[in-house]
Amino acid sequence: MLQGKGLKAVVLDTIGINGLDTQTHPTALDPSYFTKANNIVYTEGNRVTFRKGLYQKTNAESNGNHVGSLFENRADGTIWAAAGQYIYEVDFSNTDGSGYLYAFTNAYDTGASNDHWQFADTDLGLVAVQGGEDVHLLSGGSWGLMSADAGYSAPAGVTTFDPSTALGEYGRLWVGGVSEDNTVLYYSKGEDPVAFNNGDAGYIDLKYVWGNDEIVSINSFGGKLVIFGKQNIAIYNNPWDVTNIELDEVIKGIGAVFRDSIQAVGDDLLFLSDTGVRSLQRTAEFDKLPLKEISITINDEIISNTQNTQDVRSVYVLNEGLYLLSFTDLNVTYVFDLTYNTRRDVPRVTKWNFDGDRQPISFTYSQDYGLLFGEESGHICTYEGYYEVTYSDGVYTETPYTGSFSTSVLDLGQGFVSSILKKLIMVVSGGSGTQVGIKAFKDFELQPSTSETFTVNAPLSGTAYKWGESNSLFGAAKFAPIHGLKEVGVQLYGDAKYLRFEMDGVTNGYRTALQSITLFYKQGKMY
Repeated sequence: MLQGKGLKAVVLDTIGINGLDTQTHPTALDPSYFTKANNIVYTEGNRVTFRKGLYQKTNAESNGNHVGSLFENRADGTIWAAAGQYIYEVDFSNTDGSGYLYAFTNAYDTGASNDHWQFADTDLGLVAVQGGEDVHLLSGGSWGLMSADAGYSAPAGVTTFDPSTALGEYGRLWVGGVSEDNTVLYYSKGEDPVAFNNGDAGYIDLKYVWGNDEIVSINSFGGKLVIFGKQNIAIYNNPWDVTNIELDEVIKGIGAVFRDSIQAVGDDLLFLSDTGVRSLQRTAEFDKLPLKEISITINDEIISNTQNTQDVRSVYVLNEGLYLLSFTDLNVTYVFDLTYNTRRDVPRVTKWNFDGDRQPISFTYSQDYGLLFGEESGHICTYEGYYEVTYSDGVYTETPYTGSFSTSVLDLGQGFVSSILKKLIMVVSGGSGTQVGIKAFKDFELQPSTSETFTVNAPLSGTAYKWGESNSLFGAAKFAPIHGLKEVGVQLYGDAKYLRFEMDGVTNGYRTALQSITLFYKQGKMY
């Protein structure tokens, strides 16, 4: 028998504000953490909402191949895509008769067996490398092999010049990961990024710095040169003056597992190590570079995926402050929201996934178009709207997708105290017609004790004819009310000590956000 006391109300208006935590046991988490967070992000007011959709922007497929690499040349705004053995220019102004975009133009046959290129911008033009393949150079508007005709000279003693990573910075080209010796960093002659065997060109042999490791990536960082190995990081001062370049610091035991996990974020570099996502964060004095782990709430997941993937890509979405880390062959993308720090001093995290062959294989962030996805399907998409939009045979198809989350376990009582459940009220804002469902689970039950589905369909108040009737004062019916608040009451039954919720929503073309959940219950002692 449960003897009830007065009615209590718990307002969960910061539900899930700290994002996903799969590292901590659900009973030890407070309601500000989710145990599942799929296809969601946060509004400007820190409310849970859907991610945006993928909007197909290319009609002709890239010869049936996925888009393996994307890059925007910030110098002139051109976008380059690699698919199969080709590198294409992406021209969003190239349209068919109906105005639809045929984006893949100026195909260049690299002859390569893979499309996992890294592009580096130099004074002479773009350079493309991927390891095990020839180096290609974009000069004078045309791609070609880095050849003697372009002034190329290979480093002394190197027979096959096939670097896997490159950086155009500090007045020259830096490359590493050459198959003949992947521990040596080569740098070109100053102001001549194709000359590696004359002038002040040279090399740094990392075997004498970090021992048995290999070069994964080369990056610039606060006026320093950062060389990532798989298990070590070497940092050099004075890269502008190779005659005085000097080793500043070696971070041993931590490196970057995948080249394309590394992103420059303001004054920081984020990267995937074999123990999670880390930050190479400098102090104001520039003399120390302490490491910071930012994936502590999902580390076991990250480590497991790292061990079971062959390909990782990433991008920094500048206009939304998001670092996206995608395990492309697993169709899992982790989203680190760098605009918000949890009380653990790390970004909050959610996850994205995609249906069919729409999962991203490559990313770039464009100044003109924002976040661009290179898909498994062979198309390029923008990140916009709240449908997955495809185009075929002159027809656009808008497909809804689902966002979902699961709360931590709420403790409604202590010791021998339990609770009589009464009602739950949710307040949701969003587009008219959006389908939302909620499930409540009591005391670790595997099946929900209650499950409700409803439609966000609340009209705005005011005089109807002003907003879209035939005699509207404001013109076309597009001004009809399409957004509103929906307050939903869910009846709960029985007593419980623990309670958790799952919610999912299907997009309807508009952003929908959870405003709050209020739980009503009576608390009492068990007899």
